Amino acid sequence: MTYALPFAFALEYVSDIEATKRFYVDVFGLQIEREAPMFVQFRDQAGVRYAIASDESMGDSRSLELYWRVDDAEAAFNTLSQKAEVCLPLKQMAFGKVFGIKAPSGQPQYLVEFAQNRPSRAL
Repeated sequence: MTYALPFAFALEYVSDIEATKRFYVDVFGLQIEREAPMFVQFRDQAGVRYAIASDESMGDSRSLELYWRVDDAEAAFNTLSQKAEVCLPLKQMAFGKVFGIKAPSGQPQYLVEFAQNRPSRAL
């Protein structure tokens, strides 16, 4: 089975979330879509999402993370773990179920099934 995955968002880890939030709103004109104390998700005029966070990263570094949305994380994990190297086993997080697979470049690609009651609030 092949998945046609919609892109969810790119996530940048930052040390000063307030200054970075102001930068993306004031300089790039992004609108805040969701917000929590250590997480802000933006949306541009075309509907593309970008997020910043100041908490712990999914991987070993705080490099940019790319997320793809799935409706059923367990089914996606069962299928995709047969096709690609798993770099993050399926785990339950406050925002939903997530797992990671490696692209040929070595870059982790994270797949997420969002929880219905995420800790960030919609604005």
